[in-house]
Amino acid sequence: MSKTRKILVPIVLALGLIQFIPHNRDVVSVEPTASFKTTNAEVKSILDKACMDCHSYETTYPWYANVVPVNYFLDNHIKEGREHLNFSEWNMSPAGDQRHMAEEIVEVVSEKEMPMLTYWLVHWDAKLTDAERKTLVDYFKSL
Repeated sequence: MSKTRKILVPIVLALGLIQFIPHNRDVVSVEPTASFKTTNAEVKSILDKACMDCHSYETTYPWYANVVPVNYFLDNHIKEGREHLNFSEWNMSPAGDQRHMAEEIVEVVSEKEMPMLTYWLVHWDAKLTDAERKTLVDYFKSL
């Protein structure tokens, strides 16, 4: 057996076997009154396509979220996103914290830090246009 094969075969076997390790995600029930709500349909649409997967408990997991070790990367990424901002808990925060979160949203959206490159490279529709960025910035400045 060649040297390359001696290295690749165990790696492929290990990757195949680790797929059978159970991985459970926490399912969080959300109090409807705790979640961020807006009557602005355009803002809601933008948030749904570019923000909610990582910044709420309304995550829609793609098929590859069940592949080890990708699932660990995704779960950690989502956990970190929720720690920074969680729209599912927006109304549980005091008004001052909500204003601060809105200011942070304005900053990261204006500076094109969000959505992250790693997210919109896989979710093409999540890449925000300048007009969508302006819509979000204007909305969150008005809160």
